[in-house]
Amino acid sequence: MTEKEACRILGILPGTGMKEAKRRYRQLMLQVHPDIGESAGGGYAYNAQEINLAFSVLKKSLSAGDGASFHNGEKKAAERTMYTVWDAPVNGEAYMEREILHYAEDYDGTFPGTFCIAKGKYLWKTEEDFPLFLRSLYKCSQYLLDKEDYRFPWRELPSLAVRQQFQAELTYLLARQFTDGIALLGELTKEKAADKDGNRIFYASAMLEPADPAAVLETGQMLNPSGFRRHRLYLKDQSGKELGYLSFPDDRLYYIVVPLLEQKKARIRIQAAGNCLKLHLWLKLQGAVKVLPENLNLQIERLLDQYRK
Repeated sequence: MTEKEACRILGILPGTGMKEAKRRYRQLMLQVHPDIGESAGGGYAYNAQEINLAFSVLKKSLSAGDGASFHNGEKKAAERTMYTVWDAPVNGEAYMEREILHYAEDYDGTFPGTFCIAKGKYLWKTEEDFPLFLRSLYKCSQYLLDKEDYRFPWRELPSLAVRQQFQAELTYLLARQFTDGIALLGELTKEKAADKDGNRIFYASAMLEPADPAAVLETGQMLNPSGFRRHRLYLKDQSGKELGYLSFPDDRLYYIVVPLLEQKKARIRIQAAGNCLKLHLWLKLQGAVKVLPENLNLQIERLLDQYRK
């Protein structure tokens, strides 16, 4: 697609600035997307995918031109690159496809909803809003459980509490399929000098979610892993007393650090940062490991089998 064609799809003139192009893009997406507009298509000549692709072409062009206008749209189409809607890596072994969601912004700056800009087995990358990433997985898990309910309508449906437990577990397993822990560690934590054996070490701020609300920690106090329960890593002090479980100020790290520890692909060292329950956490990868998203399809199938019983 050329820049001239992209401008025609958005209904703007070559030379339009990025601010106006973005405003027009959002206006059209609100009009044509069936999940947001009053009617599917809204009577516009182009659909949501064509509009999104056109905006991607213009945005890429403006970035490459360092603020230049879109006059280059007159160049030959053969000299143009066709940009994909979403360029994240994929896990071909993932159990199912998921949606890449995007916030719809209204004229007054409010966000009336979300819409899907792409669908596939895309890994999460930091450019994708993390709450929307989790929402896409929640929708997948909801679909899988609904599918089981429709397949076996004669069986007694589980209680809401039981269904929520299965959905939480499904969402966690799907999150493991769509995250590359090592790549994300490098983006979301601070990498320290490797040890003498060449094992990579990362540092992150963490927190203790205490079992006792009155619990306090002494600065420099060392904590040890106690065990996993429901994908939470519980911690204990040097005497063996369990204090609570590990959490993070950055929720994204939970879906990166905990799976690495569950798979025994990393070890941690934890030290209290003060009596406010803040923690220093060092994570050391075990050997020259490259962690790719696992094939967890058998675990997902077993979980769905349990749900239908």
